[in-house]
Amino acid sequence: MKRTFALLSTAASVLAVLGVTAVAVAASSPAVTTGTHTHVTDTSAVLHGTVNPNGSATTYYFQWGLTTDYGVQSTEHSAGHGTTAGSVSATVGSLIPGTLYHYRLVAGNGAGTTVGADHTFTTAGNPPPNVATGPATQISKNAATLTAVISPNKQATTYYFQYGTSTGYGPQTTPATVPAGTVPVTVAVAINGLEARTIFHYRIVALHGNTAPQPGADATFMTLPRHRPRPSIKARTTPSTAAHKPFVFTTSGQVKGPNWIPSAYDCRGVVSVRFLLGGRTVGSTLLPLQPNCKFSGQTAFASLPGHHKAPVGLAVIVRYEGNGYLTPRKAGLELVTLG
Repeated sequence: MKRTFALLSTAASVLAVLGVTAVAVAASSPAVTTGTHTHVTDTSAVLHGTVNPNGSATTYYFQWGLTTDYGVQSTEHSAGHGTTAGSVSATVGSLIPGTLYHYRLVAGNGAGTTVGADHTFTTAGNPPPNVATGPATQISKNAATLTAVISPNKQATTYYFQYGTSTGYGPQTTPATVPAGTVPVTVAVAINGLEARTIFHYRIVALHGNTAPQPGADATFMTLPRHRPRPSIKARTTPSTAAHKPFVFTTSGQVKGPNWIPSAYDCRGVVSVRFLLGGRTVGSTLLPLQPNCKFSGQTAFASLPGHHKAPVGLAVIVRYEGNGYLTPRKAGLELVTLG
């Protein structure tokens, strides 16, 4: 009996030892620490960290980007399968000068993935210029002036305009430079030799130092036609009779050019509304064309024009004043009565 008890006791001890050992080597996800950053230049940096595989084959990578959403990551590398922390690093490139970046270290094995804390660094140099494509001005049949706003961000900045009949552009203006500074600068360049009655796309492009060219948004303009077409115009003034003070009339209508002129270009300008007593103008209103080429507005009379007694008849003349794409045009004559 004593020998049996001794064997059982020994077996229990062995199992206990084996149990303790099994807990110690049970698989677990790696331990990760995001480290510092070194060798930071305008466009690159070296990121550091440590990874403890905790006994399982482990891989790691770095993530980085302009926000904590990151967006870019390095190639995965092996951190081995040891049980102590080891140093790891990665060189990241194609960065933007003068810009704050977020980064972190991530490692994983069969037991799970561990994400390190977020850290930040700022690349050397000045950030890229900020640009905004402006409107085209002084548009004629064969020329236009392109405008833009450039923020050079403390460094002399080269800029040029791209233009063409599509967003593929093609021609570009001669490069010019704005001096270093922190205040936005308005620039303008005239282009010539354009085809009449043609829509052109254009945009500003600016760069300095190691920054990539920064393009502005695409914009368009249309050169003027060789001969301006005559639009149609419809107008109506209501009511035909205003019985009580104040005498208020609403004039509404629409101007329409030929189909080959997009509404963005022919729906420009103003419509004049004049009320005449005999040959004398006694009331008038200017109404801007809306983006759909329609117009509407009111003209009010506090009392009867010319101190006449009611009723008073007035002629209404509605005239579109034209723009670079369309000639002026009158609507049909209307008659209204006050009182």
